[in-house]
Amino acid sequence: MHFLYKMNKLLFIKYLFLFFILFPFISFATNDSSKIQNRAIDHVSSMMVEVHHLLEVGKNSPEEGRLLLKNLLNSYFDPIIIAKYSSMPAWRKASQKEREEFTDLFKEYLIDLASRRFHEFDSVKYHILISEMRGKKMVLVDGVIQAPGNKRDNTPVAWRLSINKDGELKIIDLEIAKISMVIAQNEEFTSIIRQNKGRFSSLIDVLKKELNR
Repeated sequence: MHFLYKMNKLLFIKYLFLFFILFPFISFATNDSSKIQNRAIDHVSSMMVEVHHLLEVGKNSPEEGRLLLKNLLNSYFDPIIIAKYSSMPAWRKASQKEREEFTDLFKEYLIDLASRRFHEFDSVKYHILISEMRGKKMVLVDGVIQAPGNKRDNTPVAWRLSINKDGELKIIDLEIAKISMVIAQNEEFTSIIRQNKGRFSSLIDVLKKELNR
């Protein structure tokens, strides 16, 4: 009995010792996660302020609104990652030239798509609820759409952010009512590629047609 007590005491001391060794690292990891989550919320909040401004501008001056949209896309989103995952797995087989051309056209396509809908979001606001880590380099910011009297009111919305190689947080996906923008776009692009014998260039052709180029 005395032997077991002595062993338990030694184990307790061992675990206590390990705890004090590891505690600073656990604390730092937790603090780092909290900082990243707060940065993600700040990133989305700041973006939504700019969105509200550009919507007001876009209603009266579509061209100026488009310019603000382009700046917002480059500042807050990662267009290359969005283009990549919207066109997987075909992206892997595409040449570097095709990828670059597709990404440039895809950015213009997104801006064009959004700019046509300035008037649809007159009274729409977003309320951020919480953010959570998804792995070491991914953060999900959850919120709801606030549009009293509109069918969109209280619709769940989520922004998925990733930390890039420069340590910057960038939005790589938007989910509305649990529907991912990237997944929905990927399904559409995959269908187009299948209809064109697996040619990645068919996406470039479709986007050029959409943009009247």
